Amino acid sequence: MRHARRPGAAALAVALRASDRRAGLALCYHRVRDPMGRPGWALVPALGTRLFADQVRLLKARYRLVRARDLAEAAATRRRGERFPLAVTFDDDLSSHAAVTAPLLRSLGVPATFFLGGAALDRPRPFFWEALQAALDAGLAPDDTLLPAVDDPGGPGGPHRLAAAVRELAPGERESLTEILVELAGGPPEPGLRRDAVRELAGAGFEIAFHTRDHEALDRLGDAELDSALRDGRERLEELTRGPLTTIAYPFGIGDERVAGAARTAGFAAGFTLEARPFSVTGDPLLIGRYQPSFVSAGHLATELARGLARSFSA
Repeated sequence: MRHARRPGAAALAVALRASDRRAGLALCYHRVRDPMGRPGWALVPALGTRLFADQVRLLKARYRLVRARDLAEAAATRRRGERFPLAVTFDDDLSSHAAVTAPLLRSLGVPATFFLGGAALDRPRPFFWEALQAALDAGLAPDDTLLPAVDDPGGPGGPHRLAAAVRELAPGERESLTEILVELAGGPPEPGLRRDAVRELAGAGFEIAFHTRDHEALDRLGDAELDSALRDGRERLEELTRGPLTTIAYPFGIGDERVAGAARTAGFAAGFTLEARPFSVTGDPLLIGRYQPSFVSAGHLATELARGLARSFSA
């Protein structure tokens, strides 16, 4: 926690609170577990539990932590001197959400939002990046002829370039490749969240929100496909949580005005991207940006968030 005590970040946070700016922040996590993953190699690296707990404690001390669905209202009602609201969110149907993350959050008394798609309610359904990572970890050569050709696949960032190339494939080709990669890896790499786990998260008071069942990049879909993607699988999750899902995180963090308009028509009140920027009440609540966690320290994350807020004030 040495970096967490740097006076610059703390002083900046206090100075910003003196403003009457109506704004808020959102943070996007994925997998939390030990050992911590390698960001240069892992497509979705795991954040270690100790570092995660350090970050959440620091966030709780400096911000007003809220659920994603409450962020826009909390920003709109913020007054001078009050802490800025911040939503802690998690993407994808990862088994670690129930096994590791939720118990940590409960012990720290922190609200959070889990963006789920529901694809694994009945059985594992690996997505291509999970299958690709598992195959690479199992020793599949980066230049294997099964995979799309990319520059320097074995070099720094090679897995990320491969994943980007696989994402460009047609859905049918991507599904076929995923099945082959799962077989090469020796089975599904991620069991996902079953019905009982989703009920457990909702019963513990966490917000369950939507992430789409098939995790397609929404900006590339036609209007009819986009409408289906925003609805398919949503009712099944609503049955488990016993309430409407009115908050969505767009797959791959990609959303634009057309996607936001379709989400609004589909009944969503808040939508989240992965554009690293604060939310302002003058912005579209269906296009709220989110920051990524730091793999360096809690203080590093706090500095990035405070600086992001400061830049938005001068924009």
